[in-house]
Amino acid sequence: MMGSLKKTWGRLNSIRNKIFFSILMFLIIPFLLTFYFMDKPLEKVIEQKIGRSAQDALYLVNFNVQLFLEEMLQSSVNITINPSITKLLKDPDAYSKYEKLRLNDTVLNRLFSSYFSNSYVTLFDREGNWLSTSYMFDPLLHGYLDSPWYQDMMKKPYQIKWMFNNKDLMYADRKPLITLVKTITELQTNENTGMIVFSVREEDIRKYLTGLEGDTYLVDAGGTIVSSPEKNQIGRSLLQEAYMPKVWKSARGQEIIEKDGQKWIVNYDTVRINSWKIIQIVPYDTVFKEIFDIRKTNLLIFFAIFVVFSFITISIAYSISKPLKLLRKKMRELEDKEFYSNIAVTGPQEISSLIETYNRMVRKIRGLLGRVKDEYEQKEDMRFRALQAQINPHFLLNTLNNIKWMAYIRNDKDVGDMLSNLGGILEGSIGRGGSLITLRQELDYIENYIALMKMSHPDTISVNIDVPDELMDQEVINIMLQPIIENCLVHGLQTKSGEGRITIQAWHDEDDFVLQVADNGTGMTPEKLEEIRRRLEAGSAAPAPERIGIKNVHERIRLQYGDAYGIALSGNPDEGTTVEYRLPIRKAQKGIGDDTKSDAG
Repeated sequence: MMGSLKKTWGRLNSIRNKIFFSILMFLIIPFLLTFYFMDKPLEKVIEQKIGRSAQDALYLVNFNVQLFLEEMLQSSVNITINPSITKLLKDPDAYSKYEKLRLNDTVLNRLFSSYFSNSYVTLFDREGNWLSTSYMFDPLLHGYLDSPWYQDMMKKPYQIKWMFNNKDLMYADRKPLITLVKTITELQTNENTGMIVFSVREEDIRKYLTGLEGDTYLVDAGGTIVSSPEKNQIGRSLLQEAYMPKVWKSARGQEIIEKDGQKWIVNYDTVRINSWKIIQIVPYDTVFKEIFDIRKTNLLIFFAIFVVFSFITISIAYSISKPLKLLRKKMRELEDKEFYSNIAVTGPQEISSLIETYNRMVRKIRGLLGRVKDEYEQKEDMRFRALQAQINPHFLLNTLNNIKWMAYIRNDKDVGDMLSNLGGILEGSIGRGGSLITLRQELDYIENYIALMKMSHPDTISVNIDVPDELMDQEVINIMLQPIIENCLVHGLQTKSGEGRITIQAWHDEDDFVLQVADNGTGMTPEKLEEIRRRLEAGSAAPAPERIGIKNVHERIRLQYGDAYGIALSGNPDEGTTVEYRLPIRKAQKGIGDDTKSDAG
């Protein structure tokens, strides 16, 4: 199984196949990227433009419906402010039956509007008396008068209610009606004197919903379809539709939904006068049919280009791989003959040049084979001698450790402590694996060094290390504190009377790690401080007497991290000296400085 896979991979890994698949990938990937970054955004832009166009068309429909309903409201108001109607509602007995019929004819039936073909007007007074333009069924009439919403409206002034009557119809022609119910309120007393029920046929408002693509609905506040070009949809509830929660939340907008495995575009707007919704539902594929057709055409063109390009690519790959296969065959024969035969120079110019170069290489290899054999024997002898001459640092540390314990056994504690500290220093200087260590390791090394130095100054030197524990894993340069601490002891504190203090602190300054060493020694004159600063800025090419000290550390930091980092000095005579290290914030890699340690320290 594995052999078959290797054989198959070997065939696929040929130069011919690599050329073929590489060229095809250079063709396919740019096309796919172009298709993704151009086709999809283009579809999105067109979708937005079509959405805005649909919204504009829906706005015009909404505008006409708004005018239609405003005309209903205005007509009802005109009827209620008529003095004769006001008098009739206050005192029904003031008019005879004939006079009421005349009022019906001159006031209620004299409404002329371009918005609706016929209107149904009914007036109720507080006693339940009524006057109507059309014959009403008594059961349905009492259903109005006894309904809770009717009773509630009569108790409050200035009430308006929009209704859709599709089943419980009051009038004899049994037409679906859009109804406005409005209380008639007397301004002086702020009390209702009656109620007007103003209705128009649904078919009068339906004509404003035609002309839009897809399905268009006028939906009341209860989610019921009030009007639609599709008559069989009138009266159907849309409350269970998935898009309705979003429709209720905003005044107008557009949603793209999926239903029955098909995408739909839902446009909606709100009729301001009564908060009814106009909803348009259009199949997504219908809107974007032209885009899909263009996409199919592009795919067919790409497939044709792909086929032609594949044929050309195979021809190019074969013309390149054929002479290379011949060259590989000859090279294998040459390997079997141990480089003692040449390959005949044939093939295209590039291949011929390659064969000539290979023949020259073979001749050189034959000459080198003899020398390699001799040099190998010499190197083995030299490696053996180097191993004999090599000194193992652990031998020195372990020997020092033995001497230390002998001193402790003989109760010579001072010598033992000095040897212990010396072992720590020796281990820190030769036992670490590289030039980068953690700050914790560097401070351990300095503590051993200071402990050794304090042997000769037990009461005059104090060292305070104030470094947060979270900074202990900071990456630092190996043995970068010792030269500075030594300068503090030798040049700063040795001639000072009283206690000498050295303070080591660390913190983060934006993106930099700052380590500060300060003493309270004799300090430096401004001239001496300026001279040292010039030497630090002079670079590694300038001669520096203190190169193995401060300048050496400064140059090592700059070589490791760049010219933006290094050492800065400050101080005044008799006020001590402060040395500030600036390094990038960088956590030391795991395992740095974790070489095998002896127990000499």
